Amino acid sequence: MRIFLSLLAILPVTMGFPALAQGTDDAIVTSAGPDAVEVSIYRDPNADPENPLELGYLQGFALITETREIDLPAGPVTLRFEGVASGIIPQSALVSGIGIEEKNRDARLLSQRGLLDAFTGQRVTIRRTNPATGEATEESGTIRSDPDRVILQTAAGFESLYCTGLDQTLLFPSVPRGLTAKPTLSVAMGDQPGGRMQVTLTYLASNFDWQANYVAELNAQGDRIDLLGWMTMASADDTSFVNASANAIAGTVNRVENGEDEDIETAGPYSEDDIDIAFSCWPYGTTTSGLGRAVMGAIPPPPPPPPLAAPAPIAMRMMESEDAGQFIVVTGSRIAQREELGDLKLYRIPFPVTVAAQSQKQVAFLSKKQVEGEIIYRSTFSDSSDEGDIERLFVIQNEETSGLGEPMPSGQFAFFQRVLGQRQLVGQASMNDKAVSEEIELALGGASNVTIDHDYGDKDGKNWESHVITVKNANDFPVTFEVRFNPNEEETLKKFKGKTFRKNGRTIWRVTVPANDERKLRYRSYEVEED
Repeated sequence: MRIFLSLLAILPVTMGFPALAQGTDDAIVTSAGPDAVEVSIYRDPNADPENPLELGYLQGFALITETREIDLPAGPVTLRFEGVASGIIPQSALVSGIGIEEKNRDARLLSQRGLLDAFTGQRVTIRRTNPATGEATEESGTIRSDPDRVILQTAAGFESLYCTGLDQTLLFPSVPRGLTAKPTLSVAMGDQPGGRMQVTLTYLASNFDWQANYVAELNAQGDRIDLLGWMTMASADDTSFVNASANAIAGTVNRVENGEDEDIETAGPYSEDDIDIAFSCWPYGTTTSGLGRAVMGAIPPPPPPPPLAAPAPIAMRMMESEDAGQFIVVTGSRIAQREELGDLKLYRIPFPVTVAAQSQKQVAFLSKKQVEGEIIYRSTFSDSSDEGDIERLFVIQNEETSGLGEPMPSGQFAFFQRVLGQRQLVGQASMNDKAVSEEIELALGGASNVTIDHDYGDKDGKNWESHVITVKNANDFPVTFEVRFNPNEEETLKKFKGKTFRKNGRTIWRVTVPANDERKLRYRSYEVEED
């Protein structure tokens, strides 16, 4: 078996828990992976629902519970749990079913630095590929390395790697002893009787997150929606959990910064020892020109992956029927079930899923038909005469009588409506967490066929002015228009010649404007007299 190391990438070594001394006579038992696993993903408490998840920057975390059947010999044993999450927080690990004396996040992962350190002074094979012809050649050599660069000794002499202008890959004959390709947590056990035991390992891990994404289809009248909610679950971890029981937790959980001890280096993504080698050509940084490889004497790290697009359109495709273009019917057995977890909400997926490494997946958690709502056009006056832009909103009363009545985790909405038989996107919105009985306002965008004008009236007094607001509707259907007044401290509004009401400390005028028609509101603004 040969191990490949590409010199075109800079690979980070996973930061580990400091190694603990182990008795030389202790037996070592390795558990290759869990027999059963449950993954509960908690959201980033500071997440902005307007932003989609970015796989390269996940700020949530997961609670992972693994069950393993293990055969132990009698006496002191070091038990190695392979296949744990690479983002494991070692301090959070709990092991039940056995007694342990110490635990250790094994840092010696199979990595670029580990391979080079292990094979320094030994023979390896270097493969060079000509970028112009694609021709590959192999040659044997011995690694002569120092902290700043990799030197290879071949029959032709000494060579500073990466300075030929060719793509170069080192081929190693085997995996060095003591290195592991899987993230590993090890625990030391004292003298014990041995035998077959069921062990439960529970720990927190970073680099997970989830977000709600909602897809809504408006009816032709714009007063009802068919609503489907998706849990978009993301993992930036290096470990996949196959056939896992998976949950998503909605709500805000207070969490100590990093959840790690202060004496462990956590200032950035990697500690000083975790950054792998930046190869450089001696003495001038490069021996080639025009290849665009070496920059300022070092290989630049690979570019970050592009940000993930908002997943709502993905959900739309998943809902699309290939035959009739209708919503797919999601049965109750395929929808995540909501449970109460104190003040939090737990959404349990009722079937096994794979929480794959470096990926995201979507599972339905809400399906409601014919939810009642209302499209409202709104403008806000910051003072008596300066009207704001017109917003077009879809407003839902989160009540069972409206067809909803469910806790709504924060997330993004995509609204669709059929036009000439085809489903078209008519607006996108975001929403913070909403409880049952709260009003949900979703901004769909601006208005093109509805306008608002302000004019001063033909009368005024010593300390007041008259105003006229005119709302015009150029659509061939009636619209509901709402003006919210937010006067400054130097004036007060009175004498409204139209029906208004108070809500959240504001005066609101709401009117239905018929198709191709207009409506007016007259009022006065009075100067506030100083005491």
